[in-house]
Amino acid sequence: MFYPAEMRWVGIVFHDAYTGEVIRDLQNAGVMEVLPFHDVQSPLPPGITPKERSSSPDRITEAMMRIDRIFDTFAEIPSPKENPLITFLSPSSIIPLTRPERSEEELLHETASVLQDLQQVSGIRAALRQASGEYTAAVKNREAIRILAPFGFDLGILGDGVYLSVTAGLVEKEKYEAFHQDLLSAGTDELLIGAREQDTTMVVVVAIPLCHKHLLERILRPPRFHPLVPGCSGMPAEALAAEQERIGTLQARESALIEELRGIRQEWEGRLHALYENLEHRKEQHQVLSGSGKSTATTIMSGWVPEKEVQEMERVLEQASENHALVRWRHPSPEDPGLPSCYENPGWLKPFEVLTTTFARPLYREVDPTPFVAPFFVFFFGLMLGDAGYGIIMTLIAAFLYIRLKDAERSLHDMVYILLILGVASTLLGIIQGGWFGDIPERFFAITPPFILIEPLKDPITFFQIALILGIIHINLGLAIAAYQHLRSGEYRMLFFEEGVWFILQPSAAVLLAGFFGWFAVSPPLLYAAAAGALLGVGMLFSYQGAMGFFGLTGFLGDWLSYVRILALALATGGIAMTINILSTLIAGIHPLLVIPAAIVFVGGHAFNLVIQSLGGVIHAIRLQYIEFFGKFYTGGGRAFSPFRSHRRYSQITERDIT
Repeated sequence: MFYPAEMRWVGIVFHDAYTGEVIRDLQNAGVMEVLPFHDVQSPLPPGITPKERSSSPDRITEAMMRIDRIFDTFAEIPSPKENPLITFLSPSSIIPLTRPERSEEELLHETASVLQDLQQVSGIRAALRQASGEYTAAVKNREAIRILAPFGFDLGILGDGVYLSVTAGLVEKEKYEAFHQDLLSAGTDELLIGAREQDTTMVVVVAIPLCHKHLLERILRPPRFHPLVPGCSGMPAEALAAEQERIGTLQARESALIEELRGIRQEWEGRLHALYENLEHRKEQHQVLSGSGKSTATTIMSGWVPEKEVQEMERVLEQASENHALVRWRHPSPEDPGLPSCYENPGWLKPFEVLTTTFARPLYREVDPTPFVAPFFVFFFGLMLGDAGYGIIMTLIAAFLYIRLKDAERSLHDMVYILLILGVASTLLGIIQGGWFGDIPERFFAITPPFILIEPLKDPITFFQIALILGIIHINLGLAIAAYQHLRSGEYRMLFFEEGVWFILQPSAAVLLAGFFGWFAVSPPLLYAAAAGALLGVGMLFSYQGAMGFFGLTGFLGDWLSYVRILALALATGGIAMTINILSTLIAGIHPLLVIPAAIVFVGGHAFNLVIQSLGGVIHAIRLQYIEFFGKFYTGGGRAFSPFRSHRRYSQITERDIT
């Protein structure tokens, strides 16, 4: 719980006749992180060589790519317009396809058969793209016709004729004069220019003898001139009607294709996902095998297994190989590179692992701070929010989401779990702080809430002292963990000068300050001992860090005072809530008709305060963990344990493989 799971290096040898069964059952057990053969550091017996690469992964990859292309086509189906909130609160449930597992050849054969049945998908995709391109061109043509309609000429004259070249286009209004002058000075008098103003542009039609067309080519091109090409002939009204009809036909065609594609997706998507998942599992099996070693008739693999799972792995191997397997394991050694780190926390604590991982996963032999982070994070947040009314709302929302999103992804479910715990903590700590949507009981009902122990707004000094006490406890816990790690690793000098110095300075400074300010009576011997301790601590600090020891002192003081943010956020929550209550009362007291606006201010104000203060509480509570607490002992940077494991969502196997 307080350290990552103990790992064991495991080497296994099994007969080639049981390769399929062993690999399958290892994948289903999901307890071993398999190391590539060329990365294994332990010496291996002579005669062992890397396993030859099979051609099967290429066939599997090709089948997966073909399924991917079908999924890409399905992704082009427009989603129905739904409320995002309803979509979030109603995640689609996945019903896995249950069936016996087949051999690899049977799986590939079934995949090929399904893909053969779905050949029309590629044709539908091509037709959709063609219809989309034609629709885009038709819309562009319609717009060009509308722009040229005021000129009233047959659109068929645009372009190059036998004797005449006619071009139409758009020019920005502020550039038109210069453009017009360039046309006139192009070197020909046989030129006809028509222009009409449209919004911020000028619509220009230029007619010139075909033999002089080359004189205007440099002028009649972007970026100054943007040609209009309707792509049709006839009078504008007729052409516009024809183009509109064509657009309607293309839209109907596209809708029919999408509906056809939607029907195919509804019928085949579940089976395709199941096939893809099984192919992916087979591909992973081949990847593991390709990194193993072999002898004449055996396969050799090695990797990392959590200590508590070694016996389970041995049982799986014995059963899969019918006792034709050999297992050897050893403890990790300092020479082993990149030892994986696997959290080993109870179920109630696992959701909080994300807080540690967001900063950095612990190294293999480093303390896992999750058991310390979770309670302090929750407690600090509860103190910062400090309002039972807000806490109840958070708890109800989190409980609703926890039930509603039970089938959601693990990460989202863990976040909702943390929100639920934070809501409960805010409710309990809000009760002892007397916060019920600010001061509603006293202001509106003249009632003093029960169980109040400390009110930040009425007694900020006491709350300030509580924040500092919590800070010194939190910081010293971090120092104690660091001291334990140094003691465990035999780093006594670092233990003495990095943690021990603070265990000397803190009590010494406390006694000296108490004697100076008269907080309590201090006997002369105790005062002399504290002074000696302070001098010793300062001397140790400067001898170890040199001139930087001064910043060590100020840094420690800064870390301690940082916990005053607990008071600041508690005051902010209560103060803003009280302000909202006062404003609501003032508005409602002006006139009876203003009760509704007052209610809007009340509800909206408290909702805003709840959201803002909750975000602030999360940010500052986690900041105290990452900066002040982790800064005392935690390094992080561990590599996540990545076992060879089966991940199934769309398929479920009911019988053993027949490989």
